[in-house]
Order: sequence, then C-alpha cells, then structure tokens
Amino acid sequence: MKNIFRKIFYGLLVRPFLKYIIGVQFKYESTFENLDQFIIVANHNSHFDAISILAALPANKLKNVRTIAAGDYFGTSPSSEGIMNLFFNAILINRKRKKTERSSIDILDEYLKNGESLILFPEGSRGKPGVLSEFKKGIAVLLKKNPNIPFVPIYLDGLGKVLPKDKFLLLPMNSIVNFGKAILPKQDKVESIVAEVKAAILELKDKNNKNKKYGYA
Repeated sequence: MKNIFRKIFYGLLVRPFLKYIIGVQFKYESTFENLDQFIIVANHNSHFDAISILAALPANKLKNVRTIAAGDYFGTSPSSEGIMNLFFNAILINRKRKKTERSSIDILDEYLKNGESLILFPEGSRGKPGVLSEFKKGIAVLLKKNPNIPFVPIYLDGLGKVLPKDKFLLLPMNSIVNFGKAILPKQDKVESIVAEVKAAILELKDKNNKNKKYGYA
C-alpha cells in the first residue's frame, strides 16, 4: 500500500510540481536500465534534495529505495517518524550513537544485504550551494562491504536556493537533478573509494556548469 502511495505521490504530484512550478530539470544517462540495486550519492544543500531525487526515480524503483536521515532531527516524535517512513521510506540514524547501539554502518549494510537500495548524502549535512564539503567515509565502507553494488552519482544544482537552509518557503528557481551512470568502484581502499565517489559528483558538476555557460542547461 505504501509503495502505491509513493508512486502516485511522486509520479503524479511531486514530479509535475517540481518540473512545471518550481523549474526543476531531470537529466539521465540511461542510469537505471538493468539496474536492480544501487546506492545513490549526491551533494546536499537543502531538505528538498531527497524529495527531488525520489521524484526523479523511475516508479518501479521506489519500492526498495530508502532515504537515510538524521533520527535526532527527523525522528523526534512518533508523528515525524511516521511521516519520514511514509513519504521517504526512511532509515533514521542517530548521529550521536550510544555505545550500546549498533553502528550506522552495520544498520545500513544489513539493508543492502536484504536487497534494498539507499540514498546517501556523503557530506553528512547541508553545505553551501555549489560547494562540496568533505565526504564522510561511510559510503566507502558500505561499497567495500558490498562490492557488487554500484553507486549512482547525482549532482544537484539550484535546490539550495529553492529551499535554503533554515528557510520554509519554496522559491521557484531553475534547478537540476543530474544523474550520472552507475559505477562500481575501481579502488579497494576506503580513502580511495571516497575520492572516487567525490570525483564522480564533481565531474557531473563540471559538466553541468559547462552546459550552463554555453546555454545547454
């Protein structure tokens, strides 16, 4: 039932709203053809990022895609936790873990082992629009533990202005959700995998900026 709801919500409501009212463009490179499981990695500037990514996904991929969110921010009450589960299929992770609690890596790895896909923001928190902060190592550890699962890089441009940090009013703004091709890491060391993931997003950023410069975006 929740899967049907999300298909209708994102496909028939959110995506048209983003495209025709806000001004979001969705750009693909045949990303999800023959792709059953993946980890989406994207830069992070706005609470609107996850909604935009979910709206961009093919409807048949929504069922097993889970968004990673901060439990200490989005899971502070049963109602907010319920909303995150219904709309985002969220995995709520507490950033300040107690010693007796399982690590976030172990929790996410279990979801991957069970065939789920993930949406991760390797910067960890929202940064300045157009600037990539340092990436956390968690994404690399997960890719190393699951060598047959590719990552899908996304560069989000302009969403930080659609819904700026600490603001609640949506502003119509030309913006882009730019998907790259699915990639299996070529490296095997955590630091090298982190660099590879970041380089893939930076490549999309550079391509996006060139397109904007020459009027293609």
